Amino acid sequence: MVKVIHVDDNGAEMATVEIDDFTIETVYAGIATLLRTASAEAPAAPPRGLSREARQRREKILNRIHS
Repeated sequence: MVKVIHVDDNGAEMATVEIDDFTIETVYAGIATLLRTASAEAPAAPPRGLSREARQRREKILNRIHS
C-alpha cells in the first residue's frame, strides 16, 4: 500500500490518495518493485545546505506522512 499526500508550502495536507500494489502493478508493473526496493533501504540523510525553515518544513511533512 502506498499513501501519496499532496501538501502545501506550510505542510498542510491538501489531498491524500492510497494505492494498493495490485493497482500499481496494473498501471505500471515496475513501480511496485521500485517502491519495495526503496522501502527496504535505509532512509536517506537529509540534504545538506537546507535553510532552517526548509528543514523544519521537511520534518513537519515527514511527521505527517509517518503518522
